[in-house]
Amino acid sequence: MTTTDTHAAGADDVDRAVLRALAHDGRASWATIGELAGCSTSTAQRRVTRLVEDGAVRIIAASDVLASGFGVSTKVRVRSGAARADALADALARRPEVRFVSTLTGSADCTAEVVLPRVGDLTAFLSTIEVDGRPVETEALPIVRTFTAPFTVFPGDALAPTAERSTTANAPAPDPSTGQGVTPVHADATPEERAVFAALVRDGRKPLTDLAREVGRSEAATRRTLEDLVQSGRLRIGPLVAPSLLGRATELEVWISVAPDRLSAAAAQLAGHPSVHYAAASLGRFNLIGQAFLPDFASVYTFSTDVLGALPGVREVDVTVQLRTVKRMWSRIEDGRFVPTSATSVPAIP
Repeated sequence: MTTTDTHAAGADDVDRAVLRALAHDGRASWATIGELAGCSTSTAQRRVTRLVEDGAVRIIAASDVLASGFGVSTKVRVRSGAARADALADALARRPEVRFVSTLTGSADCTAEVVLPRVGDLTAFLSTIEVDGRPVETEALPIVRTFTAPFTVFPGDALAPTAERSTTANAPAPDPSTGQGVTPVHADATPEERAVFAALVRDGRKPLTDLAREVGRSEAATRRTLEDLVQSGRLRIGPLVAPSLLGRATELEVWISVAPDRLSAAAAQLAGHPSVHYAAASLGRFNLIGQAFLPDFASVYTFSTDVLGALPGVREVDVTVQLRTVKRMWSRIEDGRFVPTSATSVPAIP
């Protein structure tokens, strides 16, 4: 089956079961993955290998960088003009501190998520955003609280099976109904933790021996660091899935202004919707940002009216469509498929 055929056909029941198992414990043995997915060890390994080689899935480490002490995340909206948006997105995607980039239709032409050591570093970063030597208009929205966790829900699919927890199983996700989101640890990550995170962003299943060699520590010390990060919930390891694989053809970025006294309730309600992949509170003109993956463009109207329109305290809603996403979770994307990350392509973990 070719890459194009795989995306056209989508994931079957076995693929979905294996993805759910990986979302529970991205570093589990193939035997454990097969047991959780209800298939043989060889089938589990073969299915994942095919999905990864086809560019439909990558197994990576992800983190709420603010809550885990790795840095500050900021969503940046850019007005560059449609003719310059693709060039700008490609230039931003090459920057190691940029975690996500997509061109948009609507009130902004491009959006990026940048991870920096401090919010004060934004001025220097924003001053460097230009196309053909010309500056562009930017709007920065620093993230102050996240209400979703990676690999816990992919639209239309629950990716968290009930199973015995291991030392590398992902921690339970925050309960969105509480409206509290992911509480920051109020501490900086150690150099060792940053090194482990950076290595596993490229390959979440990197063998412990190779991981220890890369971070320059013993296997025992590296194992302790990894287990502490995962068990505490500061690091999650699982499958980054191309939306098209699970029948999600339309990707939205939604920008919402909510009355401050209703923000927690609105964020919890947005995060709890099965089509919402990401929800976070931010500073600036829009204080609630979401990302939603829908089956088709015709679903945008119902999502806008029935979901966004029902949020409490809403003052303004701006719905933008992701036209061409070129980077997600530090993973480059070409033609809707994840591009293998080379050893020299190191994400900038502050």
